Amino acid sequence: MDSHALIEIAAQLRRIADAKETQFSLGFGPAPKMQVYVFCNRKHGGVWYSLNEKSLPVNIEYPALTGYVRKLEFKETIRRNEKTHKLHCYVEADRLYILESSATAHFSKGLLSAFALLNPHDFQLPLTILPQPSTENSEVLFCNLFQGNHHVFAPYDESSDWKLISKNAINTIKIAQDH
Repeated sequence: MDSHALIEIAAQLRRIADAKETQFSLGFGPAPKMQVYVFCNRKHGGVWYSLNEKSLPVNIEYPALTGYVRKLEFKETIRRNEKTHKLHCYVEADRLYILESSATAHFSKGLLSAFALLNPHDFQLPLTILPQPSTENSEVLFCNLFQGNHHVFAPYDESSDWKLISKNAINTIKIAQDH
């Protein structure tokens, strides 16, 4: 099967999933949760977590997230009265997930490096994001990216040009979404 046929099948499956999501039950009930923020760090004993209704952290026990990467952006926030930058990666799966990590964290660097190696066509297919805790430092979280069973190997070091890598990754995802 050629890649064009796979892209068309994926698009059809997305349309079917979108149609199912618009079906609501009648009567009173909980509001639909349109998006879920997932914080990618090791602060609460896992590798990523979300917040419950009371804004308490809840570890996500699943080791990976597979979906369509739709957007990548940097957000400036204020934490503990200081400006900080966060990387937000929007992943469409059973719902929209927004992965958040510090812009300077190894998780973000690994994700950005891997995305920068891909072309727009690669973002038409599901990708799997797999956090990996460091065995040497209990605070460090790395990021692995997979296309199917293929690991996207994207090494980086202190001399990496993060502005260029970030620009390439963001632009490639934008181009993918425009097609």
